[in-house]
Amino acid sequence: MKISIVTPSYNQGQFIAETFDSILAQNFSNIEYIVTDGGSTDSTASVAKKYAPLFKKAGIDFKFISEKDKGQSDAINKGWKMATGDIITYLNSDDYYNKNVLKDVVNFFQKNPKIKWAYGGWNFVNKDGKLYRSVQPKEFSKNKLLDYCNIGQPSCFFRKTLLDEVGMLNVKLHLTMDYDLWLRFAKKYHAGIIDCIISNMRYYPDAKSGARTKEQLREVLKLSVKYTKLFSVRRFFQYFYYLRGLVMVLLRIDITKRINRS
Repeated sequence: MKISIVTPSYNQGQFIAETFDSILAQNFSNIEYIVTDGGSTDSTASVAKKYAPLFKKAGIDFKFISEKDKGQSDAINKGWKMATGDIITYLNSDDYYNKNVLKDVVNFFQKNPKIKWAYGGWNFVNKDGKLYRSVQPKEFSKNKLLDYCNIGQPSCFFRKTLLDEVGMLNVKLHLTMDYDLWLRFAKKYHAGIIDCIISNMRYYPDAKSGARTKEQLREVLKLSVKYTKLFSVRRFFQYFYYLRGLVMVLLRIDITKRINRS
């Protein structure tokens, strides 16, 4: 069973070597790794050139494409259209995997042939990669997903057949494209839980998720209410989490700054 990983990138040369190292640190070689770069002007291309022979030596099918795109979602879709693996995911250029976890992902899907998508745990780390907090989900709850995005994106994997069924990322979304995809998945299928910490999500103030929090909160609410009735308990919780997030922003309770002080 082959796994295809797409990394969208734009001027993330300071982080991308660690992302590459995490791919090489897997005790699993049936990997197709596609980097779709938006025409970076920093060291990204030179880092990719340096790592290309290392990927080849490890038996990893590595592709690096650098050209203008329409944003992160477009870059990921471009890679997914090229992907030939049975299992698909994407890994941002400032995030990275733990060692020897991809074989656990593949084993999970092999043992659970009816499950279309699944996710495992993740670490929140600061800009320097220092651990802030670990999250290991115990079970999937569609209701919780409808309240807010409670899935760590780089720890989520799905069968290519599911992507063919529900469609790719919405290129009009730049902050919640993954949440939109999870909601479309959940409308059709229950998610599986992979019992291990798979990835490390880097949070820092100038990252997209940290710099545009209010906009992200609005997008999450706009997406989630499409799946609930106006006068319902679920709709109440959706607005509760939205308003709670706004209050945190107004009080300047910035989780990214807290993580980077850790």
